[in-house]
Amino acid sequence: MAWSKAKTAVVAGAVLILAIGTSIVVIKGSHSTKAIQPPPVGLPESLAELDAWYVEPPAGQNAATFNLQGIKAMQIKGADQIANLPVLGKLPTPPPGTPLPPPVNSALAAFVQHNRDALKFFAQGAQYEQSRYPIDLTKGSDTLLPHLMGIKRGMQLSEMAAILDAENNDEKQAADDVLLVLSLARSLKAEPVTISQLVRAAGVSLAVDALNQVVNRTTLSPESLSGLSKAFRNMEDYDARGEGFSRSTAGELAMHLGLLDNPNKLARYLSTLRTTDMPDEQRRRLVEHLKQPGSLKEEHDYFEATFQQLLSARKEAFPERLKVADLVRQRASEATSRGLLFCGWYFDGSSVNREARCLANLRLALTAVALEQFRAAHNNRYPTSLSELTPNDLNTTLTDPFDGQPLRYRKQDAGYVLYSIGPDLKDDGGKPMNGKEGDIVFSVVTPPAP
Repeated sequence: MAWSKAKTAVVAGAVLILAIGTSIVVIKGSHSTKAIQPPPVGLPESLAELDAWYVEPPAGQNAATFNLQGIKAMQIKGADQIANLPVLGKLPTPPPGTPLPPPVNSALAAFVQHNRDALKFFAQGAQYEQSRYPIDLTKGSDTLLPHLMGIKRGMQLSEMAAILDAENNDEKQAADDVLLVLSLARSLKAEPVTISQLVRAAGVSLAVDALNQVVNRTTLSPESLSGLSKAFRNMEDYDARGEGFSRSTAGELAMHLGLLDNPNKLARYLSTLRTTDMPDEQRRRLVEHLKQPGSLKEEHDYFEATFQQLLSARKEAFPERLKVADLVRQRASEATSRGLLFCGWYFDGSSVNREARCLANLRLALTAVALEQFRAAHNNRYPTSLSELTPNDLNTTLTDPFDGQPLRYRKQDAGYVLYSIGPDLKDDGGKPMNGKEGDIVFSVVTPPAP
């Protein structure tokens, strides 16, 4: 979880990646390699154990190897090349049920064709469940994550391919493209770094957006629907358990305890923060505070105790897990009142909402696939209510992680609107999110002919 407003000097590979909201800033850096150590039995306590906890898959079975080849093969030369494209460029993604304008279709076709080699490598990586990218977590907050921007671009490319292939009524390839987006996101699931989990969650959203585009443009076969259901189910189970963000919470604990145990490294960390992350006067006061006898130990002990509480609280299912944000705010307020300036500044519970959004998207996708399976078996008709999907198409009606109620659904003309109430915790009737307000929506306007 990203507990800080700057979460972000968790540095990232030949590239430093900073997460402020959902933005990514890239700064050049360096990279080194080292031997792999046996993984720890429990949660990692040292940086060496953290690095070993990110397990290397068996030889030839590492999805990251192929994904990195795909990233290298991508042909994205500059802003001019992508300006008139959706997803990756400035052009809005067409609303569900809206045909692609001929110029957009042509530009999209040319771009995707130019990147077919990259997509082939991503397809090879998708065959493997396990993944480890070549990063050195023993460097703690200086760890570099050069692959994240490439993974993000690869997921965007795969969504663009899904839109194009669905528009051309190539249903099998379109479904495979959706699976590519999801597999690239899946390749980050074991990476115990907050920004990696946020990129993974963003990839889930892209995969669901791609699915939404596909089911509005082409009719998926039973085989394609079955494959999509399995892939989304596996990821939904992972996020329902909270495993990815719990791993990053444990990783963040190990990394930042390493900082609090090393005053010189902590000073360098603070010096890298931008004024938007920490104003100069606040930085000056914090530096002076940390020079006081015993202050680092107090910060260390409070930081560790807080994270142990967070790891315990994260064992709750949603929507109870949302209370993690309240716990973080409470601990941050208490830290400030006690004069623990580092902890008071650092803790920020906002990422639990992004985790819930990720899970909501996965449950929308699973339900949408089940709705297509129902439609195929019922003369091109969607059900009146989601309860009709069980037990044949879904084992149970899936709940909204934000309030624990069933996902909202209503038929609308020949299609439907399916949604989660989202982080504002208000039912806006299926109005798509705009900023912090609105719902997380999946809709079919006019289903394609079977």
